[in-house]
Amino acid sequence: MNYRPLFWLLPALLGACTPDTPSTQQPTPPPAPVGAAAAPAAADSLATFHWDTEMCTFTGRYDSRQYTAQQLTDTYDLLRGGQLTTSASVFKPADIAKLSVDTLEAEYTNVLAHIRKLQPVPGATWRELKRLKLQELNDEYRAIKLTILGYSNPSLLANSPYPAACKTYIRGLAAGNDSSIMASWQQLVREQQKNNSVPESLQARFEQESTAPNWHEYAQVELINFGWWNCINETIRRVEPTEKWQQQYEKLFTNVQSECEEVD
Repeated sequence: MNYRPLFWLLPALLGACTPDTPSTQQPTPPPAPVGAAAAPAAADSLATFHWDTEMCTFTGRYDSRQYTAQQLTDTYDLLRGGQLTTSASVFKPADIAKLSVDTLEAEYTNVLAHIRKLQPVPGATWRELKRLKLQELNDEYRAIKLTILGYSNPSLLANSPYPAACKTYIRGLAAGNDSSIMASWQQLVREQQKNNSVPESLQARFEQESTAPNWHEYAQVELINFGWWNCINETIRRVEPTEKWQQQYEKLFTNVQSECEEVD
């Protein structure tokens, strides 16, 4: 009698964790070439990947023949990261001197290099996401840099390509015209009062600050930060991690389970 030898296939169990929240246990088969036809995932080609949002932890199973854990990590990084933390916002005159173009330049250089090196999952959707994130970063960088420089040279803001509606707040500053500055400042206060539960407090603050010895610095803070910046900030083409993007990401997995914190 002839006996066939029996072979037992032991799945390789490898675990990998990135410096961020996603983590994975990935088997050895390499990813399929880009453009290859997707075949049904075999049990031994499925790997596990974890990622977190503010409230939930997700666990997904994916076909490691199609893409790698690192590509999933990079794709998630594109969804959740890439913003600048250097700010052009100040809330009192003493903070104006703390604004730093050098700090902004250094951060922008690092974030730009990071986004460029990310290799997301192959496909038009994720190539477009990377393009949009680079666009957002550059929009944000230009707006912050111009605003920081505008504190010492308001004419840069007046001559910028941003909407005319945003420039109405800083024309007095750019012209060095005190009466125009006061008029723009009072108009901004009226606009703010429409969305404030205690509108009279805004007028009282205006009357106090506009008679201070350093009233010009208070005007800069109000007109550039709350007028100009709030206006041009709306022109930045943002890539928000919306539910739509989350759903697109989840489609990369054969199944997804989640554990979420209960909200009181």
